[in-house]
Amino acid sequence: MDNPLFYARALHFAATITVAGLVFFIVCISEPAFRYAKDDARGAFAVRIRLAWIAWISLAVAMLSGVPWLVLTAESMSGQPLGNLASQGVLWTVLTQTEFGNDWLLRFVLAGVLGGLFVHFLSAKGVTSLWLKAVTMILAAALVGTLAWAGHAIGGQGIEGIVHPTADVLHLVAAAAWVGALIPLALLLTAAGPDVDSLTIGRTATLRFSTLGIASVATILVTGSINAWYLAGGIDALLGTDYGRLLLAKIALFFVMVAIATVNRLRLTPRVVLNGNLASTQRALRQLRRNALIEAAAGATVIGIVAMLGILPPASHAHHHATDEAIPADATFQHIHSDQGMADVTIEPGRVGAARATILLWNDDLKTLEAREVTLTLTAPTAGGKPITHVASQDSDGAWHVDGIELSEPGNWTVTVGAVLGSSRRLELEAPIVIEAK
Repeated sequence: MDNPLFYARALHFAATITVAGLVFFIVCISEPAFRYAKDDARGAFAVRIRLAWIAWISLAVAMLSGVPWLVLTAESMSGQPLGNLASQGVLWTVLTQTEFGNDWLLRFVLAGVLGGLFVHFLSAKGVTSLWLKAVTMILAAALVGTLAWAGHAIGGQGIEGIVHPTADVLHLVAAAAWVGALIPLALLLTAAGPDVDSLTIGRTATLRFSTLGIASVATILVTGSINAWYLAGGIDALLGTDYGRLLLAKIALFFVMVAIATVNRLRLTPRVVLNGNLASTQRALRQLRRNALIEAAAGATVIGIVAMLGILPPASHAHHHATDEAIPADATFQHIHSDQGMADVTIEPGRVGAARATILLWNDDLKTLEAREVTLTLTAPTAGGKPITHVASQDSDGAWHVDGIELSEPGNWTVTVGAVLGSSRRLELEAPIVIEAK
């Protein structure tokens, strides 16, 4: 919890999910609800003003919190102190030559365009343009979905390289549609008075949110299962690593939220929608508002867990390497995986100068993958850097080694493992690896 990157990630995730969730809420829930009660213009106006404030503040926080995330990530990649990042061009290198940097630039542009659209989208008079609604929703979904390229879903090969990022994008969008819309829902229900028009707005919003919630929860459940398949590892990895235990806590909180949502759907929503007596409807709306706030608090905790998971090695990776031997303190390590095989690459020492690399090849059953030949290619982070390929030699334990590596500069290098397997089948795995300064 003393890592400043955790706080930058948590704040950025929370703000981004709030922005996207609020856009979904306005388009799918609040504006349709306001149309059913045109006589309550004053109440709709007040709610729109509050939603607009939340949207603008969240968008500003998302953009501002992205800056320390970028800077801290660049510091980690380069091994340079914060004061040298700008003067030595490290930030520019990270922005232009890494997946994280490219994603950061894209998301910054998306946030800026959303800000321009918000001028009209967040009008206190409401938004009527279907074109504006559609474009704003698409950009909001893109803003939160591209967070996937700043996490563990990136780096897979083959089918995994398609399925895992796709599942992560859908997971984030669905989470925003559900969790990000909870505070706006509570705000709208708070504004619902005892008059017929206000109750009509509350009823319509509740029913529409319930439908959106069901779709979101189903998507989260399916995509979360896919993500867990790739990142969680087995039971031992879940119980024996910090990543696994945090993931279990996240799953437990998710089911708590689902339980509350189930009560809302099966018990409280019918009391609101079925036009019971006024007192019963108002009590149900108050309970829905209270439950929405409880769910939002649980969702905020989940976001904090997600922020922490992003700076920890996945359970499958950490536990897998822990079954062999500890990573030396001065080494840098990368686990690369695909549907055809996996490689553990350890470079020691993991800093500028002479180094030695060790490569372990595995199959999906965590058994040694037999290879006839293995090569290791390293590409420096500098623009135009030429890849240097080394032929590895195998020891009696099945590990492959490369001696005499020269690491010329710190930064986010690219490491490529090529292996010739049985029947001349070739395996190629590529991933970034961080080399520190001396």
